Amino acid sequence: MDKEEARFILRCFRPDGADAENPDFAEALAWAAKDRELGDWLAHERSSDAGFANALNAVTIPLSLREEILAGLAAERGDASAVPDRFDHSIMGAMASIRPPQNLRAEILAAMDRTAAERKTRRMPWKLILPIGAAAAAAITVAVLVFSPAGNSSKQTKLVVNLPAEGGNTKLTLPPKEEEDPGSALVPISINSVEDGAIKVFENPGYTLDLRNEDHHKLFEHLKGADLPCPNACLPPGLKRAPGVGCRKLEIAGKTGALVCFEQKGDEVRLVAFKRCDVQCHVPKKGEGEPDIRMHGKWSVARWEDEDWVFVLMGGENFDAKRLESFFVSAPVEKTEK
Repeated sequence: MDKEEARFILRCFRPDGADAENPDFAEALAWAAKDRELGDWLAHERSSDAGFANALNAVTIPLSLREEILAGLAAERGDASAVPDRFDHSIMGAMASIRPPQNLRAEILAAMDRTAAERKTRRMPWKLILPIGAAAAAAITVAVLVFSPAGNSSKQTKLVVNLPAEGGNTKLTLPPKEEEDPGSALVPISINSVEDGAIKVFENPGYTLDLRNEDHHKLFEHLKGADLPCPNACLPPGLKRAPGVGCRKLEIAGKTGALVCFEQKGDEVRLVAFKRCDVQCHVPKKGEGEPDIRMHGKWSVARWEDEDWVFVLMGGENFDAKRLESFFVSAPVEKTEK
């Protein structure tokens, strides 16, 4: 092995020292010990790796990242948005109620350090690795879902594990629905869940409105009387000129919101409103820039918020982003001749 071969091998050297006992790495490390230039290079590489790991550790992952990525991929393919069914909502509710211990991350990292330090001298036959690994993964999943506390409630999410005969697959099923945990009402839902739930309502053959009226004021009075979100103070300029169609109450994942429908050139556009505290999202605030306009499957949507409410304006197949954006443009003021 020459110096450059040693450098090439040391590029793959893991920072935790797990490769130190490998003969190839041992010979490359011996080169770094006797060659000053190679030793300085290795020290710099390990310092850079540690800095990169710390930087990744500091990144905060948004709660809605997974849903937004999947929605974006579906939009690029032109697929309709996959609307969660009752079983999906049960799973999402169970997962949302999990509260990991505050020191869980530190305990996992400490365990990883101990594992790296205590190198095992005897290895199991490779034929045993796969079944044991699968069993361990299933055990960890069940332990998290069954024993993690849900908020401040003493209730726990229970799952039934069906162990198969040899060579079969382990199945994880939910028992019959129990009384809903009151603590879950405090957990906000993502804005993608709001859009998915609204689309499911719109595309339901039994879709109806609680009140039909062309007068905006009648619709807003109905919403206020029912103690529902009323978007009269945040109505886009284009909707102020559009006749109303109707309104109704919306129930999505245990959260209560409102829907107001408007007519524009023979098409219907729908405005959804929910309490700000019930929705987890990062969207433009009213008066601080243009709304967030994008596609959700075949639906075009515009998102924004104020101090109290989160709004989503939704148009069907006949609404592209440009047409939806036109609702937020103020009408020009006509000049009168003196």
